[in-house]
Amino acid sequence: MPQKSCFFDLKVRLHFPGAALATLLFFCAAPLVAQIRNGDPPVAQEQQEEDDLEELSDLSLEDLLNIEVTSVSKSSQPLSSSPAAIFVVTQDDIQRAGARSIPEALRLVPGIEVSQINRHRWAVTSRGFNSVFASKMLVLMDGRTLYTPLFSGTFWNQQSTPVENIERIEVIRGPGATLWGENAVNGIINIITRHAKDTIGGQAKTILGTNNLEGYLRYGVALNDSTYLRIYGQFFDRDDYVDGQGNDTHADWNTGQVGFRLDSELSPRDTLTVQGDAYRGNAEQTIDISDPLALNLAGILQDTINLSGGNLISRWHHRLGEDNDLTLQLYVDHTRRRDGLFSDSRTTLDLDFQHRFVLGDSHHIIWGLGYRFIKDDFDGTFQIFADPESRNYQVFSAFVQDEITIIDDELRLIVGTKISHNDFSGLEIQPSVRMIWTPNATHTLWAAVSRAVETPSRSTQDLTLRVAPTDLGLGPIIPQIRENDNARSIDVLALELGYRVRPADGLSFDLALFYNDYEHLATDDILGVTFLGALPLLDIVNQNRARGESYGLELSSDWRPFHSLRLSLSYSWISIQIHSVGSTDPDVNSYEGASPNHRIVFRAAWDITDELEFNTTLYWVDNIPTDDIPSWVRLDFQMRWQVTENLELAAGVRNVLDARHEEFKGTFGRRSSQVERTAYFWMDFRF
Repeated sequence: MPQKSCFFDLKVRLHFPGAALATLLFFCAAPLVAQIRNGDPPVAQEQQEEDDLEELSDLSLEDLLNIEVTSVSKSSQPLSSSPAAIFVVTQDDIQRAGARSIPEALRLVPGIEVSQINRHRWAVTSRGFNSVFASKMLVLMDGRTLYTPLFSGTFWNQQSTPVENIERIEVIRGPGATLWGENAVNGIINIITRHAKDTIGGQAKTILGTNNLEGYLRYGVALNDSTYLRIYGQFFDRDDYVDGQGNDTHADWNTGQVGFRLDSELSPRDTLTVQGDAYRGNAEQTIDISDPLALNLAGILQDTINLSGGNLISRWHHRLGEDNDLTLQLYVDHTRRRDGLFSDSRTTLDLDFQHRFVLGDSHHIIWGLGYRFIKDDFDGTFQIFADPESRNYQVFSAFVQDEITIIDDELRLIVGTKISHNDFSGLEIQPSVRMIWTPNATHTLWAAVSRAVETPSRSTQDLTLRVAPTDLGLGPIIPQIRENDNARSIDVLALELGYRVRPADGLSFDLALFYNDYEHLATDDILGVTFLGALPLLDIVNQNRARGESYGLELSSDWRPFHSLRLSLSYSWISIQIHSVGSTDPDVNSYEGASPNHRIVFRAAWDITDELEFNTTLYWVDNIPTDDIPSWVRLDFQMRWQVTENLELAAGVRNVLDARHEEFKGTFGRRSSQVERTAYFWMDFRF
């Protein structure tokens, strides 16, 4: 029952308000201009290769477990002492896996379901309910939300940030709404890009592969002793995969993106980050459509999705004292998608403030306020349309969290809540309670109880979709899935228990158990037959007439038998039960079989010499009964050679064991492909 209330592949085109742009540019630039005027002028700096991210490959297991993460508490803390099911994908992990997109990097995370549909579409979620329009994961990049409020999910083919710019990806399985807000129901994907200071000098990278060509160019410079700038550009052209019969699926994908990041230490107490990106691309697709006005009740549409957009972010951090600081962030985001059936454009303005301080000897408090304004325009066709076509809507929010030290260095209690108001469902309250116990340096036990909500979206409130005709014995009839102004928020009560242990030097285990209780799950309820003139329509309405439970476990291990060899193994298991609450949806139980019950990932990273390394990754994913997709195995190999200090070469093969396999079905007429065996070679030159 893939995402009951969203049925389309959207396109976004945004009209940027001039006043908002001027305000943002002033906010971004004024402190920096003042510093340059009053301080030293920008000076050149020698090329430096001090890249902390590349040094992660040389860290011990203990060092890796103590990597500072920010997603759990919105402040830095060691990964090993975080009271949540968190996993970090580092820059080194991304390069060793040969990942060229964010979804491919996410395959490494235990408990994250990543299924490729065609060359440019993925279904990504955590802890079940996967679909093309998976809407229970909150995805962020440097504090900017990547999911679209059109259906509360993420268009992964619109996220083309070069993987070379990523410092790490922090992934939380389970709710995180207390700090991050709506739609952080089953997890959070927090993508953090590299500080400009870590990318001084030039980098030119070319990737040649099976039906794939990519290029990346970056240059970083020190403007003065405390201000650093990075600019970059990327282009890729990826040909489509084939279907089960070996035919092309008309799903080529090409995108160009440019951007910059500026990091400046304005004073010993103040830092400023300003960054932005702009992109344009095309993604081909094949759709089975209804076309009754042309007297052809079923047809095939092959067209090209036009993708474009841009964003600008400014973030100011002010230290008031030790363990006392303020952060203010403002961003504007434009997105646009246009294809043959509709176009959609969206402008988002977001302002976020937070304050962290210590009260007494035992209370670490963080609180904040947020405001988001969204303007969209939807231009539809007979197959899909919105009423109204344009909307302006707002979200107001506030949160507070108190981390209470009960026993120093041993027992902590974390309590908090987020309160927000949106134009679709009104007031939402999302509390959580977490506790973490670390009796010694070897063992950590944590537990959590949380509530989170997935709020109604533009699709559930305003959109109507007419899909390919069906025959109920009385001749062709077109299913019409329409909006519901009274759609409710989907909410979850989540219980979690986690245990981390290091039984020996170089060996660690991380176990997470969970139980989720869902209410008001989305359904598509059949109300009867209506007529549009003489054209019969099967009337289907978005409702919330189902509930369900999911439970499972996620186990990961990391072993370093030698300094030069790292072995990682993870296993995930999930079970889902869905129950109708008076629904007439014939597919109300289909989510039970829409996710694989079992998933295994094994990785080996072997540094043969200081200059030569060998990496391999093995994936095994259980079958998906709902879509009749069998289980599959994928084995990847890669060799990397540091030829000189400035030149790196790499070659690899993905999906070694079979020519191709299917991972997921398209939704609502979108054709899917099979993931093919591919080979690649890259040359990375630093200057």
